[in-house]
Amino acid sequence: MQVNRRNASMPMSNAFKQMKAVQAQYENQYQSFKIKDEELLLFTESCRDLYESGMPINQILRLMEQTTPNKDFAVVIRLMVADIENGKLLSEAMAGFPKAFGEDYRSLISAAEKSGNWTKRRDKTGESKEGILDMLISYIKRRSQARERVKSGLIYPAMIAGALIATLIAFSFYILPALRQLFEMIGMEKSSIGIFTRFIIWFGTVTEQYWWAFPIIITAIIVSLWVYFKSENGKAFWMHYQLKLKGIGPIFVKMNLGEVMWLMGTLFSAGMTPQEVITILIQATKNREIVEALEEAKESLFQGISFCDALKKAHWIFDGHAYMVVSSAQKNGRLGTVLQNYAVQLFEKVDQSIDRAVKMIEPIMIVVAGVVVGVIVIGFYSGLSAAISNLANK
Repeated sequence: MQVNRRNASMPMSNAFKQMKAVQAQYENQYQSFKIKDEELLLFTESCRDLYESGMPINQILRLMEQTTPNKDFAVVIRLMVADIENGKLLSEAMAGFPKAFGEDYRSLISAAEKSGNWTKRRDKTGESKEGILDMLISYIKRRSQARERVKSGLIYPAMIAGALIATLIAFSFYILPALRQLFEMIGMEKSSIGIFTRFIIWFGTVTEQYWWAFPIIITAIIVSLWVYFKSENGKAFWMHYQLKLKGIGPIFVKMNLGEVMWLMGTLFSAGMTPQEVITILIQATKNREIVEALEEAKESLFQGISFCDALKKAHWIFDGHAYMVVSSAQKNGRLGTVLQNYAVQLFEKVDQSIDRAVKMIEPIMIVVAGVVVGVIVIGFYSGLSAAISNLANK
């Protein structure tokens, strides 16, 4: 009987190993899977609504797998269900797909798992408070709106840039060659031509002879910059100097500070301790310079320094008005609500700054286009008038 049991268990063991191997293969294949904000928003809203109805998380995900139109996303959900039914938490299952569920998203899911604060609830005073899934939905909507605002604002400047490039191409390939031939026919010397005319003729000659080099050079520059800023040194350089850039630096300061404060307030509202909040912030924050500052603040907390003073000591971004807000909220014992409200104010200022910056692009592009067209017109008519004068003298 023992031999039979051993033999019977071997096929089951092999089948289990094969099943795990297939699952691991799928997870590796979909590890770099990405989804759009619209799909992530729909996924989060559906999870919230179904969770409020009392449905367990594995059933929620199975229903989402059947209803999502994205087949690849359905496979990812199926793999997460398998992980959850094998004992993993939802945040741990999501960690296998970091491109689809970012650190900030997974950190909030982890906070919901620890606190149980998934959806709306009422506190002791009877006041209704949003759950973490509700806050995630608001965050995704705000992020999508900011991106759409930038995209819509850049459409008109892009059209101006395209028209300007088309004008330069037409001028270089059709008008400048004819003007150069005219000068050659009447035997004009370069010294008798104005500097603007000489410049545009030189530009036209270079463009006509080496037009193929321009897309190669532009592509090489774009690829080089992309590779550099994707590297560790490039990321560190950008994260450090984006907060100090003149003009647009304050936008990045408010954006990074708003995201940190919003997540911080959400975690405090979930009932987490300052140490737990800092730990999750370190995992979720994208700016590496701020991450290093949060790690320093975490060490200061263990040394007995208060939360607001630890942040102030760690980085200048938490000084000034931010320090005043955190300090007063800490004294009043309302860190969650106050920091979330402060983050909303920062997000509104970011939106206003983005609107102003985008609106400034349009007049700048118009000025650039005017300067380029002006140089072309001056060079063309000065050369034409010089040619007419040369013919009259002859």
